Amino acid sequence: MSPERSGVAVRGDEEIIRTHLDRLRLDLVVASRITHVHREWYRPLQPDPFSRLYLILEGEGRLVVGEKELYPKPGELCYLPADVPISYSTISDNTFRKHWLHFSALIGDRDIGEMLTLPFIVPSRAPAEAAALFEQVGAADRDPPGLATPLRIRSALTALFAHYLDSAPPGSIQLSAQQTEESGIVRYIEDNLASALTVEQLAAEFGFELSAFIRHFRTEFGLSPKQFIKRARIERAQRELVTTSRPMEEIAASVGMDQSYFSKVFRQVSSVTPSEYRKLYRPRS
Repeated sequence: MSPERSGVAVRGDEEIIRTHLDRLRLDLVVASRITHVHREWYRPLQPDPFSRLYLILEGEGRLVVGEKELYPKPGELCYLPADVPISYSTISDNTFRKHWLHFSALIGDRDIGEMLTLPFIVPSRAPAEAAALFEQVGAADRDPPGLATPLRIRSALTALFAHYLDSAPPGSIQLSAQQTEESGIVRYIEDNLASALTVEQLAAEFGFELSAFIRHFRTEFGLSPKQFIKRARIERAQRELVTTSRPMEEIAASVGMDQSYFSKVFRQVSSVTPSEYRKLYRPRS
C-alpha cells in the first residue's frame, strides 16, 4: 500500500463506506427456496437491472461477471451486481444446489455498485447461518400481506446482506473509482477535527462555491457538511473514550469542542453522557 493510501487515508475511505452503507436501502425483487439447477442451466452474458445473491450448498458451476470468470464452491456467497453483464452455466453433472434471490440495493438514487466495489465471491463465515437468513427472507416474502410485511422482508434481507458484508475479507470492500476523490474531503475533515472547522473553509479548500459545495456534499453523503462534521467528531470521541484513559476535557479539545458543549452534543448523538459511554463500552481489565 502506498503512503497516500495508508493510515488516515484508509480511515477516510472507511468513513465514507460506513456513511454510504448507513444510507443503503435493500428491496427484494424475487426470493426462492433452495434450487438444484438442471444440467442445461445456462445464461448468455447480459446485464440485469437488479443484483443477485447466491449461497452455494453443493456442486460446481461457472459464473462470469463482466470479464471475470468465477467457479464458486460450497459455503461461498456470490454477489452478482446490477447493470454488469452476467453469465452462468454448468460444467458437469454435479450441478449447483443453492439458495438464491434477486434484490435492489440503492444508496440514494444510485445502485450500490456505482458507489462501492464489492467482492463477487465471499466464503460465508457461518454457512448454516447464511442458509437460515435466506430462509428467513423467503418466509417473510411468503407471509400473508400485511402492513408490516415490507418491513419484515427488508429486515430479513438487510440481515442477510450484513452477513455477506461481515464475511467479506478485510479490505475487499472499497470505494468505486469515482468515489475515491471524495475521500480527500473526509481525510481533510478527519485531520482538522480539533480546529474550528467550518463549511466555508471546506468549500474554499476544495474549490467550490459555498452553495455548490453543500449541494455536492449532501448528494454524495446524504448529510449536510455540518451534520457530517458533528458525527465525525462524536465518533472520534467514542473511540477515544473506549480505547484511552484521557480526561474528558482533553477528548473534547481533540474534537474541537469545549467540555460543556461536547457533553451536550455527545448526549444528543449517543443518548448517554461521555462518562456513561466509557463505562458501558470500555473493556474491563
